[in-house]
Amino acid sequence: MKVFIYNADGLTIPVEVEPGLPFKFICTEEECGKKVVIEGVVRHAEEAEFTRVLRDTIAENPDFKKILEITARNLIFEGKVNGKEVILPVESFDDFAKRFLDEVLVLR
Repeated sequence: MKVFIYNADGLTIPVEVEPGLPFKFICTEEECGKKVVIEGVVRHAEEAEFTRVLRDTIAENPDFKKILEITARNLIFEGKVNGKEVILPVESFDDFAKRFLDEVLVLR
C-alpha cells in the first residue's frame, strides 16, 4: 500500500508499506533535500487515536494544518525518524486522491 507519512522530520514522505509489518525507508538528500531515515510500522488505529496523533503533529508543526482535512482517519506510523521516536499521521494514496478529487469537484 502506498501512503504519505506526515511531518517526518518536517516533510511529507511517500512510502510503500504493508500495514502492521516493520519497514525501513531512506529518503536521500537528493530526493528530500536532506537525508531522512524512517524505521517502524504503519498500523491501523481507532479514529480517536488518529485524531490525537494528528493534533499533536499540528501542535508540533503548524505547517501541517491542512491535514486536518483528512477524512480516512485510520492509519498511523509508529517508530523512528532519524533516530527520534515518533508517532505520526498517515494517509493512503487512495484516500488522499479521493479527498483531493472531492475538494476539486466541490470547488467547480
